[in-house]
Amino acid sequence: MQRKRTINNKTGDVWISGGASNDDDGGSAKLKNSSSSKRGSSKNILSSSISSDCLHELCLPDVPVALKLVILSFVGFALLVVLTAKGRHAHWRYKNSWHMRAPHMPQPLLDKLKVSRSSTSSKGIRSSSSSNRQSASLGGDNSQSLADATQQMLAQPSKFVDSEKKLKQQLKQLLDKQNAEKKQHKVNPNESILGVKISTRYLGEDMLPYPNSKGNEKDWEKQMNERKKELALIDDKEYKDMKQQYNEIMEHHIEVNDRVDHALGEDISDEERIEDNNNKAIHPPKGSTQWPSPSEKAGSDTTILLKPAFGSHRPNQDAILIFAEGYDLSIYLAFVESLLNTGYTGDLVISISNEAKLKPGVKEYLQSHSNNSQTGTVNVIAYEVNWSCFKQSGETASGSGEGVNHCKMDNAFGDANGNPISDPRAPRPVATARYELYWMWSLQYNKESWLMLIDARDVWFQLHPFKELEDRGKVSGELHLFGENADAVRIGTSNYNRRWLNTAYGEKNVKPFYDKPVICSGSTIGNQDAIETYLRAMVAEYDATLCKQKGCDQGFHNYLYYSGKLEKSLNTEGISKIIVHEQGKGIINNLGAMRAKALTEWGLYDAKRELVLNWDGTTSRVAHQYDRDKEANIMVKNKKKQFERQWKASKRLR
Repeated sequence: MQRKRTINNKTGDVWISGGASNDDDGGSAKLKNSSSSKRGSSKNILSSSISSDCLHELCLPDVPVALKLVILSFVGFALLVVLTAKGRHAHWRYKNSWHMRAPHMPQPLLDKLKVSRSSTSSKGIRSSSSSNRQSASLGGDNSQSLADATQQMLAQPSKFVDSEKKLKQQLKQLLDKQNAEKKQHKVNPNESILGVKISTRYLGEDMLPYPNSKGNEKDWEKQMNERKKELALIDDKEYKDMKQQYNEIMEHHIEVNDRVDHALGEDISDEERIEDNNNKAIHPPKGSTQWPSPSEKAGSDTTILLKPAFGSHRPNQDAILIFAEGYDLSIYLAFVESLLNTGYTGDLVISISNEAKLKPGVKEYLQSHSNNSQTGTVNVIAYEVNWSCFKQSGETASGSGEGVNHCKMDNAFGDANGNPISDPRAPRPVATARYELYWMWSLQYNKESWLMLIDARDVWFQLHPFKELEDRGKVSGELHLFGENADAVRIGTSNYNRRWLNTAYGEKNVKPFYDKPVICSGSTIGNQDAIETYLRAMVAEYDATLCKQKGCDQGFHNYLYYSGKLEKSLNTEGISKIIVHEQGKGIINNLGAMRAKALTEWGLYDAKRELVLNWDGTTSRVAHQYDRDKEANIMVKNKKKQFERQWKASKRLR
């Protein structure tokens, strides 16, 4: 008999089907069946008689045997369903883990953790910080000592502040000279100082940040470049010394930090654990060997506990993900209202400060756009992340310090049972840690959804951000990156970008990228499957380099592309296509490198229509870093005031 073997590639199941072969017309099979039926006839007669007797002995004597068999079958099936329910539920959770929402910690549990944390402080776990608080509350002479300490701190010299002051004085002198020259009737063009080049960095007392005449510009520029190289060496040495000092201090504090992290999960009874099925911890999907899931650093059974403070994700929608902690209401108004004016109706996922630290009016405004029943408007989902932050000296800090301090996420991850566990990573800037938040949020969406990762403070929406992508129909696996102006800045000519890459990977490994355009890490778009992969890669780069400078995330971003790591993963990691858009030629227009002159001079701003433009004259969908331009910044400030008036008026009407 010829048999057909079928394999389900998706589940691994194998089916085997058969039929009569060419050499057997089925007669032999019939003969065998006939003979076997004869051999088993005596057994069949015996079993049937026993079954009949058994059935007659059962209850319901007046019910026909056939009906009794139906009833027994139904009872047996019901019993089987009950006995296997738990196993089938576990199997369903395993098969559908990709599509389930991330686990959420309810507010009561967060409150308990705060109480637990404060109690551990009183027990002496945070001896240094608690003693400081106790001494601060004593008043009297101690208050005076605190005032003295403040004065001492303010009296400390600051190289950067002093340099900025001296630069300002030097440029003021240049301005005075230029104004004096304008009053003169005849001046030799080569001896003129009108329109001379200037440096935006203080170069020292012995060298002015501008040439003494137009004719001397080339010699001055040569001297300036040599001086900048000398200053760069000094800066690198100072940074290395500071980094070594920081590592020594952190090693000294590591035992205290570990004890605090451990204490966060203590003293919480079983009754206080998460009980609601919608809030139970869930295992995130596994990553790859090259780029594991960020949660796997804490263990293979790590769960995600982070839950929105308000709002709910809509998996079939597009979404914009932003880190926007510490801003006042005007920043949120500019972002959300300009986005609303484009007709966008997808999700907006925001990380905001804890309620105690939120600026006035922020929560009320964001909650007003967090109603899922209104499908024709933006849907806001807000997360309040708890951070434990430290200054670079190792002392505890009250916040991220505008990204300078290094922080750990509290209560974002849990064990297999949903109990909170310590952040598996050492303190790092929140600008680096935000990619872990983005990754958690990205799991909430379907793979065809478009996700945008973008900065919050300096973004202005002018057209629907995803319109041209959505018009193409459903696609997946696309990753879109957006460059800065290549004529204005490249990796090698940018002190910041060059330093971030050198610190993370070493000069030898990144020098081949020096002539490449800078790709902005503050503006990325992709389908959910591509973005989820990209975010795993970004977190893995931090784990590999431990680069803790504020801005190292841009170094990771550029290295992943220019080293070929992303390209090598095409069609194996969730990314099927990578598109890099030149500045002014894509959905997001990065304007930061254009600050050398006004956008109107570049032809990238229409003052009459109050629009930022692309190079081809079309309207930029998203203007990023608009505040580097004076006219565009004034335009947005005026819009903010208008939005504030409208918001106050809408509240009065309620």
